Amino acid sequence: MSHIQPHGGMNASYTPEQIRRNRLILLGVLLVIAGLVAFVTLGPHDTKDQSATLKAGDCFQNIGTDKAAKAKKLDCTDPHADYKVLKMDKNGVVDTFSCSDVPGTTGSLTQMGPGGSFVVCFKGNDEKGKK
Repeated sequence: MSHIQPHGGMNASYTPEQIRRNRLILLGVLLVIAGLVAFVTLGPHDTKDQSATLKAGDCFQNIGTDKAAKAKKLDCTDPHADYKVLKMDKNGVVDTFSCSDVPGTTGSLTQMGPGGSFVVCFKGNDEKGKK
């Protein structure tokens, strides 16, 4: 009489290493899913850069980083409007040339790309949070 060996299924026995590995894989998948859900729920929703549309007198918030700034145009009384534009130089390439003659300038935002380059000279927004 011949005996058939079980293949997988309910009768399969797993080594402790296989069980541990499978649990770690499951935990990793669950952490990735939880991270994606958290990013979609809590992450940035408006990441469109409005730097090119700024003009003198506009206020904005940097929704990017210090090295890769992205401006979000806001009303100057908005509590998140950190900066006020003093000058927009649509043909500017070097911020020191574009902003050196603008009194009160405390910072600049320079962007160069295939669509052209520009420099935004700005200062801290004094109207922030006032109504």
